[in-house]
Amino acid sequence: MATSPADGPRSLHGTALLVVAGIVVVALNLRAAITVVGPLVPTMRADLGVDNVAMGAIGTLPVLAFGIVAPFAPRIGRRFGIGRTLAGSMALLAVGVALRSVGSYAWVLIGTAVLGVAIGVSNVLVPALIKGSFPHRVGALTSLYGAMMVVGATLSAAVAVPVAVAGGWPLSLGVWAVPAALAAVIVIASVMLDDRSSTRAERAAATTVRRADPGIPARVLHRSPLAWQITGFMGLQSVLFYVTLAWLPDILIERGMSDARAGVMVSVLNVAGLVGILIAPAWATRHDDQRWASAGSSALTVAGIALLLVPGVRLAPLASAVFGLGAGATVGLVFAFFSLRTDSVRDAAAISGMAQTWGYLVSAFGPLAWGAMRDASASWTPPLVVLLVVAFGATVAGYLAGRDRTLDVDALG
Repeated sequence: MATSPADGPRSLHGTALLVVAGIVVVALNLRAAITVVGPLVPTMRADLGVDNVAMGAIGTLPVLAFGIVAPFAPRIGRRFGIGRTLAGSMALLAVGVALRSVGSYAWVLIGTAVLGVAIGVSNVLVPALIKGSFPHRVGALTSLYGAMMVVGATLSAAVAVPVAVAGGWPLSLGVWAVPAALAAVIVIASVMLDDRSSTRAERAAATTVRRADPGIPARVLHRSPLAWQITGFMGLQSVLFYVTLAWLPDILIERGMSDARAGVMVSVLNVAGLVGILIAPAWATRHDDQRWASAGSSALTVAGIALLLVPGVRLAPLASAVFGLGAGATVGLVFAFFSLRTDSVRDAAAISGMAQTWGYLVSAFGPLAWGAMRDASASWTPPLVVLLVVAFGATVAGYLAGRDRTLDVDALG
């Protein structure tokens, strides 16, 4: 987690295991503070005296923050170093989680906005850190990173209600400040250890690189078809994931499934996603070309949505598993592309920032848009058909983004 990954890869000396530990603890925190809210919505809504629209804002706000802060994350990482920036982000995440647990709706919104900013910065910089610290193990470390995000999300959702029953929903939200603070400590320890092991010549060389290589300017990056293909893949898969995560229980409950069993289907989706995110990047990055891997992962989401269009709930377990497998594989490949389609750490951070900016800005409004479609049509069939079209679009974008090439800055001018 040293400052050097922001400047380019170099020897990690004896800190490699601590860097991996930092990636793991950061990843565990990147979705846990968000997914903990879902199971607590009925209790929070009643206690705070707000309606569903107000509760929906709590879910939209962090994703919107991801998109807003993503363009600034590479610049912050260059200024302070990726390690120090990630440590600061985890500390800010702990503050946001603590503020959200004060107990009023206003503080819930404020804390959610703060933690959204913290997570948004980390979302962009971790893939760049992986490329800089482990350039020959991008697939394996990306799989680990994505898997830990899923584990954190699943764990927080699983313990949300039991903790709330024992101590109230503010405690259930606030307890996640502890692992965030722990992540900050582990990351900054890695930075300090690496700083002590670096020679004066290495630090001078890193400063020279930092000054000489500002990375791809945004105006240049936005002229790249490849950058937009990766961005499209990121955005469309994000819409698929957040819409399905938000509305799958409601779809199944409306068809007659019990609340408890509908919750189990979400767990099935998450477990399948964990399998997909563990396998796909590690396997696909063994090859120079990832076209069929990325298109195939998106095709699984197409199949999952198609199964959801079948009336009744008999195929719900299969639909949840197939969609989850495809969604997990897809998100893992998207993060891997930030490294595979670039030649430097700075370029990886730049494309990560661009893709996550537009991807999260679009997907933030996905659950609201699909809910509005459901209200307008009085049925989930039309919204699912539209979602199917989005999944086909993600398949095409993934195929294009998976071609064996990298961003050519000189050709872009």
